[in-house]
Amino acid sequence: MTAPRIFRIVLRLSLLVLVTAAVCAIVCFFIPRRTSSTALVACAERAIQPKAEQAESASAVQIIVAEYLYHTGIILPVQSAVYDWTVEFPHLRGKRFVELGWGDSDFYMSGTVTVGLAIQALFFSRSSVMNLTGLDAEPFATQPTRTKHFCIRPEAYKHLVATVLRSFARSENGNPVWLREGFFGHHSAFFAANAANTGAYSIANNCNVWNSNALHSAGIATPLWAGIPQPLMWMLPDTQQHYR
Repeated sequence: MTAPRIFRIVLRLSLLVLVTAAVCAIVCFFIPRRTSSTALVACAERAIQPKAEQAESASAVQIIVAEYLYHTGIILPVQSAVYDWTVEFPHLRGKRFVELGWGDSDFYMSGTVTVGLAIQALFFSRSSVMNLTGLDAEPFATQPTRTKHFCIRPEAYKHLVATVLRSFARSENGNPVWLREGFFGHHSAFFAANAANTGAYSIANNCNVWNSNALHSAGIATPLWAGIPQPLMWMLPDTQQHYR
């Protein structure tokens, strides 16, 4: 076999791999997973609605999803009629919102971004952690590049909360396992994650995938795979009804 022919074969195989990867990306990033319920509801701040819709909007819970460079976070009200996060997480007392995140323990808790830590997290993660940070009204201290806001029904929010709570490792007395303070003072903290429920952190199962799974559990349409923030943020609705 001559060198030019080998080159052509390699070129064709490379193009095939690139086309296959592009098709997979389109399928995974832009096709939503099916949802079994209609979780979304108009936010209470919206203008004149029929009485039935007004009552439904008044009980709705607003969800905020924050986008960062390579990471997303889910921001929820600290207290609602459905769940009070301060019961199990007293460090959130006095704050209006809580931002949730899941990630590789070494990378997430390091506070720095290095190639070595990134490679370890994506391919050789040893354990994972949950982060809960208490926030005041916008603009948030975490400084996301953009946010999306929408409201969901209380029943859908219950599913979201249940999914998040299953992600925490528990001590013998049933409490979340506190590890250390986070990066935003004593209202921020890291907790051990429950790998049996979250899966091991990897390039295929990263923080954005965890967020996508949590939102999907509430009946929100999310991509088949959301390994990077942009497809998830693109697919989420946005009511533009910000808290004030």
